[in-house]
Amino acid sequence: MSSLIEQQLRERATALLDAGSIDLFLGYRQGSRALRVAPFAARSSSEAERLVWNAVCVPNLAGALHKYADQRVGIALKMCDARSVIELLRFNQVKRENLHVIGVVCHGMADPELVEVGDETPIAWWDPASERPTVGPERLLEKCASCPKPVPDLYDELLGTVVSAPAAVEDARITDVRKLEAMDAPTRRAFWQAQLSNCTLCYACQTVCPLCFCKRCALSLERDDPRRQARDMGSIFTFHMMRAYHLAERCTGCDECERVCPEDIPLSLITEKLELDRGQQ
Repeated sequence: MSSLIEQQLRERATALLDAGSIDLFLGYRQGSRALRVAPFAARSSSEAERLVWNAVCVPNLAGALHKYADQRVGIALKMCDARSVIELLRFNQVKRENLHVIGVVCHGMADPELVEVGDETPIAWWDPASERPTVGPERLLEKCASCPKPVPDLYDELLGTVVSAPAAVEDARITDVRKLEAMDAPTRRAFWQAQLSNCTLCYACQTVCPLCFCKRCALSLERDDPRRQARDMGSIFTFHMMRAYHLAERCTGCDECERVCPEDIPLSLITEKLELDRGQQ
């Protein structure tokens, strides 16, 4: 059984593809595991039937748009994804005339890492009446628990039930930043030394970020570079700090960098701190 939004998404993608209005529709397909989905480009009505929408449609689809720069793309966007696309438009990385945006009202996505093996499938967590996850806020992604706006800021058509914004909840990331600010400098440096010492310079954070769009990053080390092989702390600190400064004007807080980090480094604390400082200027 699929959700109403999933059915509508398939219908609209099929209609747009059959009409020749788009070359492909970018959405999600079921992943190799029950609690995972993957970005998926449907190019025919039969492929559109593979599109899914459920409680774990977490990846930011804006990060895949660079692959289809010269094509007409239909895309399903949540609020956080739409903010990334707006930034891509602002920096002339995509063309608005090449996009047909289907905005999806989003009341939060479940955090797959907080779901026990053997729990229900994602569709079982979906309430068809309200078109939202049935899991409690403690099992939503951290960014979702404090999101004040379920309706995307960018869309050509909208799917889902529009409801009033939820009660304001302080972003847990801001609370964590305040705790770091309260530390003295040596303690704070020791915290980041401990966190970043786990970094392997795999660059997953850079690869997944929809707003890291430089063709070649001056901070990235080649695979055979001795500093990368030795996990040189100077190179690690330089990469993360300079990358954060480079993104300070355009980071939307989608947290994809932190989600894909294999070492669970709290990278969003760096960007959140810079955003808070920028807002105070």
